[in-house]
Formats: sequence, C-alpha cells, structure tokens
Amino acid sequence: MQREAEFTGKKVQDAVNEGLRVLGLTLDDVEIKIVQSGGLFKKAKVIVTYDDGKAEGEEDTTPAPEHKAEEKKADKIDAPVDEPHWGGAPVKREPTTAPDFGRSAQKENRKPREAKSADNRKPKAERAADDKPREKKKQRESVPPTEEQTALAKTFLTELLAHMHIEGEVAVTTDEGMRINVNTEDARVIGHRGEVLDAMQQLVSAQINTSHGKFVHVTVDGLGYRDRRKETLESLARRMADKAVRTHRKVTLDAMNSADRRIVHAALGDREDVFTRSEGHDPARRVAIIPKRKQ
Repeated sequence: MQREAEFTGKKVQDAVNEGLRVLGLTLDDVEIKIVQSGGLFKKAKVIVTYDDGKAEGEEDTTPAPEHKAEEKKADKIDAPVDEPHWGGAPVKREPTTAPDFGRSAQKENRKPREAKSADNRKPKAERAADDKPREKKKQRESVPPTEEQTALAKTFLTELLAHMHIEGEVAVTTDEGMRINVNTEDARVIGHRGEVLDAMQQLVSAQINTSHGKFVHVTVDGLGYRDRRKETLESLARRMADKAVRTHRKVTLDAMNSADRRIVHAALGDREDVFTRSEGHDPARRVAIIPKRKQ
C-alpha cells in the first residue's frame, strides 16, 4: 500500500537522506516531492512516497518516523550516565572533599633539601680566602726576530703586494718585535680603518711564527696610518671621557679590534674620574667609558 512521510532538513538533500535512513529504503524504492527548499531562515521539507508491501486494510504495526525518533531519544535518555560509550559526554565524577587529596604523592616524590655544608655557612670573605687564586692568562712575550724570520717576512709581503697589484717597497726594522713599513703612494694598502694593513699583519705573523717556537710580534704600517690612527683614538677617548663625566652616564665607543682598544685603555688609564672596560664579543667588542662615583 502506498504511504507518505514528511521529512525536514537544512537542505533538500539532507531531508531526503533523513527519510531514506528512517524508512530503510533507497531512491529506487521511493518517490520524492519537494514541498519547500531550504534557505537562510527556513528548513527544507520533502514528502517521501513509498510502498510498505502490505495489502490495503491490513493493520500497520510499523511505527511512524516520529515514533522512531521519540524511541531513539528515549533510548538516549535512559542510558546509564556512568557507562562510558563512544562519542558520548565524559563521565561525571563527584569531586573529592579531602583536604590533602593528591598531596601525599607530591610529598613522597619531593626530594629533601640538601643541608648546607660547613663551607657554605662560612662568611663570603672566608670562602674567598679558601679558594685558590685564579691563574691569569699568560701573554706571549715578544722576542727579537731572527735573520731567517726577517727575510721570510720581507719576501712574503713583497710577493703579496705584487699579487695585489700595489707598487711599493718593504722595509723591516727589528727591536723587541718586527715593524714592517710599506713605502707606497697607493692608499689601497690601508683599507677601511686599516683593515688591509691588519690582514697583511696577521698573514705575516702567521707565516713567521708557525715554524718557530718563539713568538715575534709583528706590526705592518703604510703611509703613516698607525701613528695617525693612534692620535685619532686618543683624542676620541679624551672627548668621550669628558662627555661621560659631564652627563654622569656610560659612553660606549664603536666596535674596535684589540689593538685599537688597547690604545683607548692606555689613553685613559691615568684619569681619576673615569675607568674603561671592554664589553661584548669579537668582532663587536667595544670599549665602555664609565664615570667614577664621587666619594
């Protein structure tokens, strides 16, 4: 016998799928009539016509779709709350009222504090006296170069200038260390803030000190740059020291290499109103000029 059932959904397809699911049929077994299309503020409504397979007048014991939905809702309500099931809400548990709930385990896992040793209970001055004095970093002392080292440095630097296409002569003077002067009119031998001279100085030092046990200090100069640089740094150090005293604030200079930093430290070493210290790490290590507090 032909029967009709009405179903709703957000969209027409949702309503049709709901009808097929409830009736247990497929699209080949039913006829669909769209009563209302879904929209922003209304649901879609369809009427599904199907054959229940019974003769006319025979009592229908199949529950209506509305009854099935009510039975399904009732099954969900009657389900025990404490029984966990897939996709259900988490099981509710009564909160404990014990004042030390969970604290006993923490007390067991907590490590006891280590007792202070007798050395730690000593005053700071006594602990410092007990400690061994730190050994200062030993600085290599420069020795006069040998004739072999002098000849090697002159030959190496002459060939290096030829590769750099810089015309000039190399003059070497020796005392406690080795001072090399490049006699040239090409300013490229200096570079930005003496970077080319510093690079040549490092190469020559590595060349002559690699195969010999004693260290020889090497200085490479050209066009009188080293002396002019020293005067500039000393003048800058004095001006920045006066600024630090006047403003009562620390003044930090630009990043410098170790040789330039030594010039600044030496220039302000005799002043009683400021002190200097190096801060940061190479190649961004700088000199800080700090005013002293008046006592």
